[in-house]
Amino acid sequence: MDARGRPMRAGRIEGWSGAPIATRVPGLLLVAAVGFGAVVRPAAPFVFVGLLTLYLFVRRAGDRSAGLAAGLAAVLPAAAILVWRSVPQPIADPTGADCTNLLAPPAVWRFFEGAIGLVVVLGLVLDRRATLGEVGLRRGSRGVRAVAFASFLVILPLAMSFASLVGGSAFGGMFFGSYTLDTSQPAALLPALVFAGSNSLAEELAYRGAMRTWLAPGLGIVGANLAQALVFGLSHTGDDFVGLEAVLPTMLAMILVGYVGGVITRRTRSLALPLAIHAAADIPLYFYWACRVA
Repeated sequence: MDARGRPMRAGRIEGWSGAPIATRVPGLLLVAAVGFGAVVRPAAPFVFVGLLTLYLFVRRAGDRSAGLAAGLAAVLPAAAILVWRSVPQPIADPTGADCTNLLAPPAVWRFFEGAIGLVVVLGLVLDRRATLGEVGLRRGSRGVRAVAFASFLVILPLAMSFASLVGGSAFGGMFFGSYTLDTSQPAALLPALVFAGSNSLAEELAYRGAMRTWLAPGLGIVGANLAQALVFGLSHTGDDFVGLEAVLPTMLAMILVGYVGGVITRRTRSLALPLAIHAAADIPLYFYWACRVA
């Protein structure tokens, strides 16, 4: 069966490849293109426009679910949010006045990122006559929902404690410099949830949802999952770090996290658990951007 639950044609397998190697080349080139946009962020708008133009041309020429069209649909959501990421994130008030502000610049910026990712995925789902469940936008089983909720409750305090702990350490200084987080204001959780929920929705939909699902017919299940994890890792090589030595370990960690998230999504047939874990892990990032004391 392919990624959409349909019988696969003769000669296809469900591992590294769903087709002969010659037919894998377009998918690999598309992954390379969006990966380039992830690393060279000023090029991201040009990559997106090129991919979108090619998609519109291909869809007019034939079946919208054909191999090349599916590959283009797979990478377009990631390319779209990378365009938004090419615009520098606005800075919160350095005095911490934005910490509890629901309209804090970082929270609003991430909200629009999530909106862009969602709109692009919804547009592609409608255009390809697919379903939201196909890209993981389903609640999942009761057990999955329970695990997702429990994971959020467990990971959030651990992530906050870890972020606070490393703020004054040499390890934390290598990544973000020395800082102290103001965690004394519970109301800060509201904009933090907007920030983290929007970011996790955009990235999980783009990578574990669209890219992993729609690349599978051409690259195979494992190949598609590895491809989305690789681009996800490359998208975390921006200029948010103090030291360049932090970029490589962060990228490798994100590749691993992205791959495991893809496996979880496929096994549970839902983004619920990756979304919960991702959001919980991102909440400390909001406190770093808006509630940083020093």
